[in-house]
Amino acid sequence: MSTSALTTLLLVLKDRILKGPKTKSQKAGFFALLSFLFLVLKYPNRAIGTRARPDLEDIAWGGMPIIGNTYTILKNRNKFLQSIVENFEKMDTNVMSTTVLGLGRVIAINDPVNLEHIMKTNFENYEKGYILNSTMSQVLGNGIFNSDGSLWKMHRKTASHVFSTKIYRALIDGAFTDHSLQLCAVLDRAAQASKPVDLQALFLRLTLDAFAKLSFGLEIDSLGKEGQDNFGSSFDYAVVATDERFMNPFWRVTEHLTTKASNMKKAVQVVDSYAYNAIKGRRSETAAQAQVRQGPSGREDLLDLFMKWRDEDGRALSDVELRDVFINFIIAGRDTTAQALSWMYYEVMKNPAVEKNIWQEVDKLDERPTYEMLTKDMRYSNAVFLEALRLYPPVPRNLKTAVADDVLPCGIKVQGGDRIMFSTYAIGRNKKVWGPQALEFLPERWFEGNSLEIEKGTLKNNTHSETEDHTWPKVRKESSFKFSSFNAGPRICLGQTFATLEALTVIMMISSKFKFELVSGQDEPEPVPSLTLPMKKPLLVNVHRRR
Repeated sequence: MSTSALTTLLLVLKDRILKGPKTKSQKAGFFALLSFLFLVLKYPNRAIGTRARPDLEDIAWGGMPIIGNTYTILKNRNKFLQSIVENFEKMDTNVMSTTVLGLGRVIAINDPVNLEHIMKTNFENYEKGYILNSTMSQVLGNGIFNSDGSLWKMHRKTASHVFSTKIYRALIDGAFTDHSLQLCAVLDRAAQASKPVDLQALFLRLTLDAFAKLSFGLEIDSLGKEGQDNFGSSFDYAVVATDERFMNPFWRVTEHLTTKASNMKKAVQVVDSYAYNAIKGRRSETAAQAQVRQGPSGREDLLDLFMKWRDEDGRALSDVELRDVFINFIIAGRDTTAQALSWMYYEVMKNPAVEKNIWQEVDKLDERPTYEMLTKDMRYSNAVFLEALRLYPPVPRNLKTAVADDVLPCGIKVQGGDRIMFSTYAIGRNKKVWGPQALEFLPERWFEGNSLEIEKGTLKNNTHSETEDHTWPKVRKESSFKFSSFNAGPRICLGQTFATLEALTVIMMISSKFKFELVSGQDEPEPVPSLTLPMKKPLLVNVHRRR
């Protein structure tokens, strides 16, 4: 029924209902009822404010009047990622349409072809947008993850100067190995005391220590401290609370009805204090102190580079802008690698064949890692890490806003203002993309020459005897639009090599010395809704020395 027809019908109803004497409260009630009926008729299965899209009916995720899919999303918010996977499978499609209060129409895509269009081919037409920016600004400010256009380009260009093979060699020989040795000492004490440890918490402490030191000159030393990690717990709270806002269109009101608003403020204050202390310390640093810190090579860290940056008018970044740099890169350097390692070791503990192959590989290596060792001699471990990233991507979903009308490669029309959502978590589990064994943890899928087995669905985790002198095939490079755990297109992760080398260093050093065993009786890990992919509960393991 057209809007004009609805209006005519309701006007007739209004005249009949209001005929005769009525009190003001009765009239107000009648008008409220008529307004509600009008909205129900106008928005029978979609959120208020969205346009009717008959062309999307076949891929629409059935909604309710006025609120569209808002209730369903709120109901499934604790298992939102799995619900995305299940709905794509149920509807047997790689594109779905939903409507949500506060977001409007959201078109979800689940395949490499459409993702490449969004992330590369028509990149300029899809940006973070106001809603994403405003929702995350309390934590991320206007940093690289929360900005578009010239501001984003400045962040990316400036940060790109940090990452090079020369730097990677120095990091492996220095910080990566040093912090891994510190982790080994913690694990050794746990093994001697027969005391379970939370492996996820330890990985988060390690990556925080390493990245804070390397990028901002901060000596946090959370691995060396007993008890709660104040920075880490505050940071985690802020990131999780930010993500919850996407599920709740009324968060600006509801957070103030509970303690969440004040808790969020306190958490951000703790994180900010670390950022501003680092900035203050660097601003007060003398030239001689900077020379000592940077060493003989004169290596500049992220904070150095961003403090040196000037715009066309010669303006430097303010402390607030530098704070945004700090927060955005800490989430990239701390959370992503630590969470990937946590999920990886969980899968390794479940798969004895995978564990045995890692041992056989690392046991052949020297005790102290080198760049050549990690890039040439750890093929199997690399495949295991990539497989963990496929199933458990550190940034499990993303949202873009269409600037102007467009047409996706699949033929679906996108209108300016529509949101485009893609879930790397769901794409990694898509059998149309990764084959019939998409849900299985199979590092061998990453080796060259296994394409036929993948297509047949007969791929297996192979175990080789300890006496066999075996060399694993080369690790194949997948399209970044199929394997988008490091993002794709112009926004592809600057630190993907950094993260991989750090992870391989950790794997080589701890798997050569220790065996982990899941503590019995704990629930199977599941992700907590967050901007990243942390485990909801601690990953408790018993630690045993191997040698």
